[in-house]
Amino acid sequence: MFINFWYAAALAPELRDKPLRVRMLGQNFVLFRDRQGVAHCLSNVCVHRCGSLAQGWVSGDRVVCPYHGWEFNGAGQCERIPSLGPDQPPPPGRARVDAYPTVERYGLLFVFLGDLPEAERPPIMPIPEWQDPAWRCTSSTFSIKANYRRLVENALDFGHAEYVHFVGRRGADPAHRVPDYVIHETPWGAGAEVAFPRQAKGLWRFFSNASQETRAGSEFHGPAQFVTRIRIDARMWAWQYVFETPVDEFNTRTFLVNARNFFTSTLFDGVNERRNARIVAEDQAIVEQLEPPLPADGPTGDFSVKADMIQLYYRQCLQRWQARGWRIDLPRMEQERRGTTLFLIPSPARRESRNWVFDTVPLRAAP
Repeated sequence: MFINFWYAAALAPELRDKPLRVRMLGQNFVLFRDRQGVAHCLSNVCVHRCGSLAQGWVSGDRVVCPYHGWEFNGAGQCERIPSLGPDQPPPPGRARVDAYPTVERYGLLFVFLGDLPEAERPPIMPIPEWQDPAWRCTSSTFSIKANYRRLVENALDFGHAEYVHFVGRRGADPAHRVPDYVIHETPWGAGAEVAFPRQAKGLWRFFSNASQETRAGSEFHGPAQFVTRIRIDARMWAWQYVFETPVDEFNTRTFLVNARNFFTSTLFDGVNERRNARIVAEDQAIVEQLEPPLPADGPTGDFSVKADMIQLYYRQCLQRWQARGWRIDLPRMEQERRGTTLFLIPSPARRESRNWVFDTVPLRAAP
């Protein structure tokens, strides 16, 4: 799992007038809204006696710890300690928790989990169609018992669709093969696209052009975001923007923003969402049973063929980001923690001061 990237923490409507506990990268966080409705994300652990801030409540622009009433603002600074009395301000410096940059976009709440200054942060994967009136966008979420890298590699896998998504409805095509493709690089990832045999069935055959090929491809953005673009024909397109948030090594919360330029009436949202849920369930049934549950770090941990080029490129990018010192060293963290030591994701404020109560997660060296 990697720090210094944006992660979807929740659907925006999930965060209302109460604190919300979320788990990402094996750590607990609290989300809350201030009086203006602006969302904030803090480390969930109070620095006093380790109370869970998400168990507390919101008072004005602060979240209140339920254990001793300490109040923290959106920047993580403690502004009130009841036991000191009404006129005594909190001591400066260590009376604070980590606060993480938070933005509300595409119907989701995104949190930057890392300590990079703003100018150096990788961007959130853009969704240009979100405000385009020619497109209809909907958001949904799924909980999957699998490592997030397994899910990203599954999305980049051109060979699995024939068997995971089509066999149950029409049987395998004996002539099936993955066409040759070219990888196109982006600043924070890469992608590819191929042509598939026509799959129009039922009502679809009345709306799509059977004389035109179907094209599909996926492009990853950072370690845990990707978009799958499906061109049913020359005019009917569906883009699936996916933000994979690692809950821990073995569990992932998937946030899906589906964009379509056909059947854009809200009347078709239910049909579209059921179709998306079915596809996710088909993938889920496979990836949750993969062994070992964690994928290989490089090209030699399993066997690859020519059609797997894009997945191998993804693994190379993971090694590059590890070389920057952004990958959490989970074995070392588990060994050193032993139930008494707390490790937190570093926040940008830690670059300004070293005077913090809790240590940050250990990071792996370059491969």
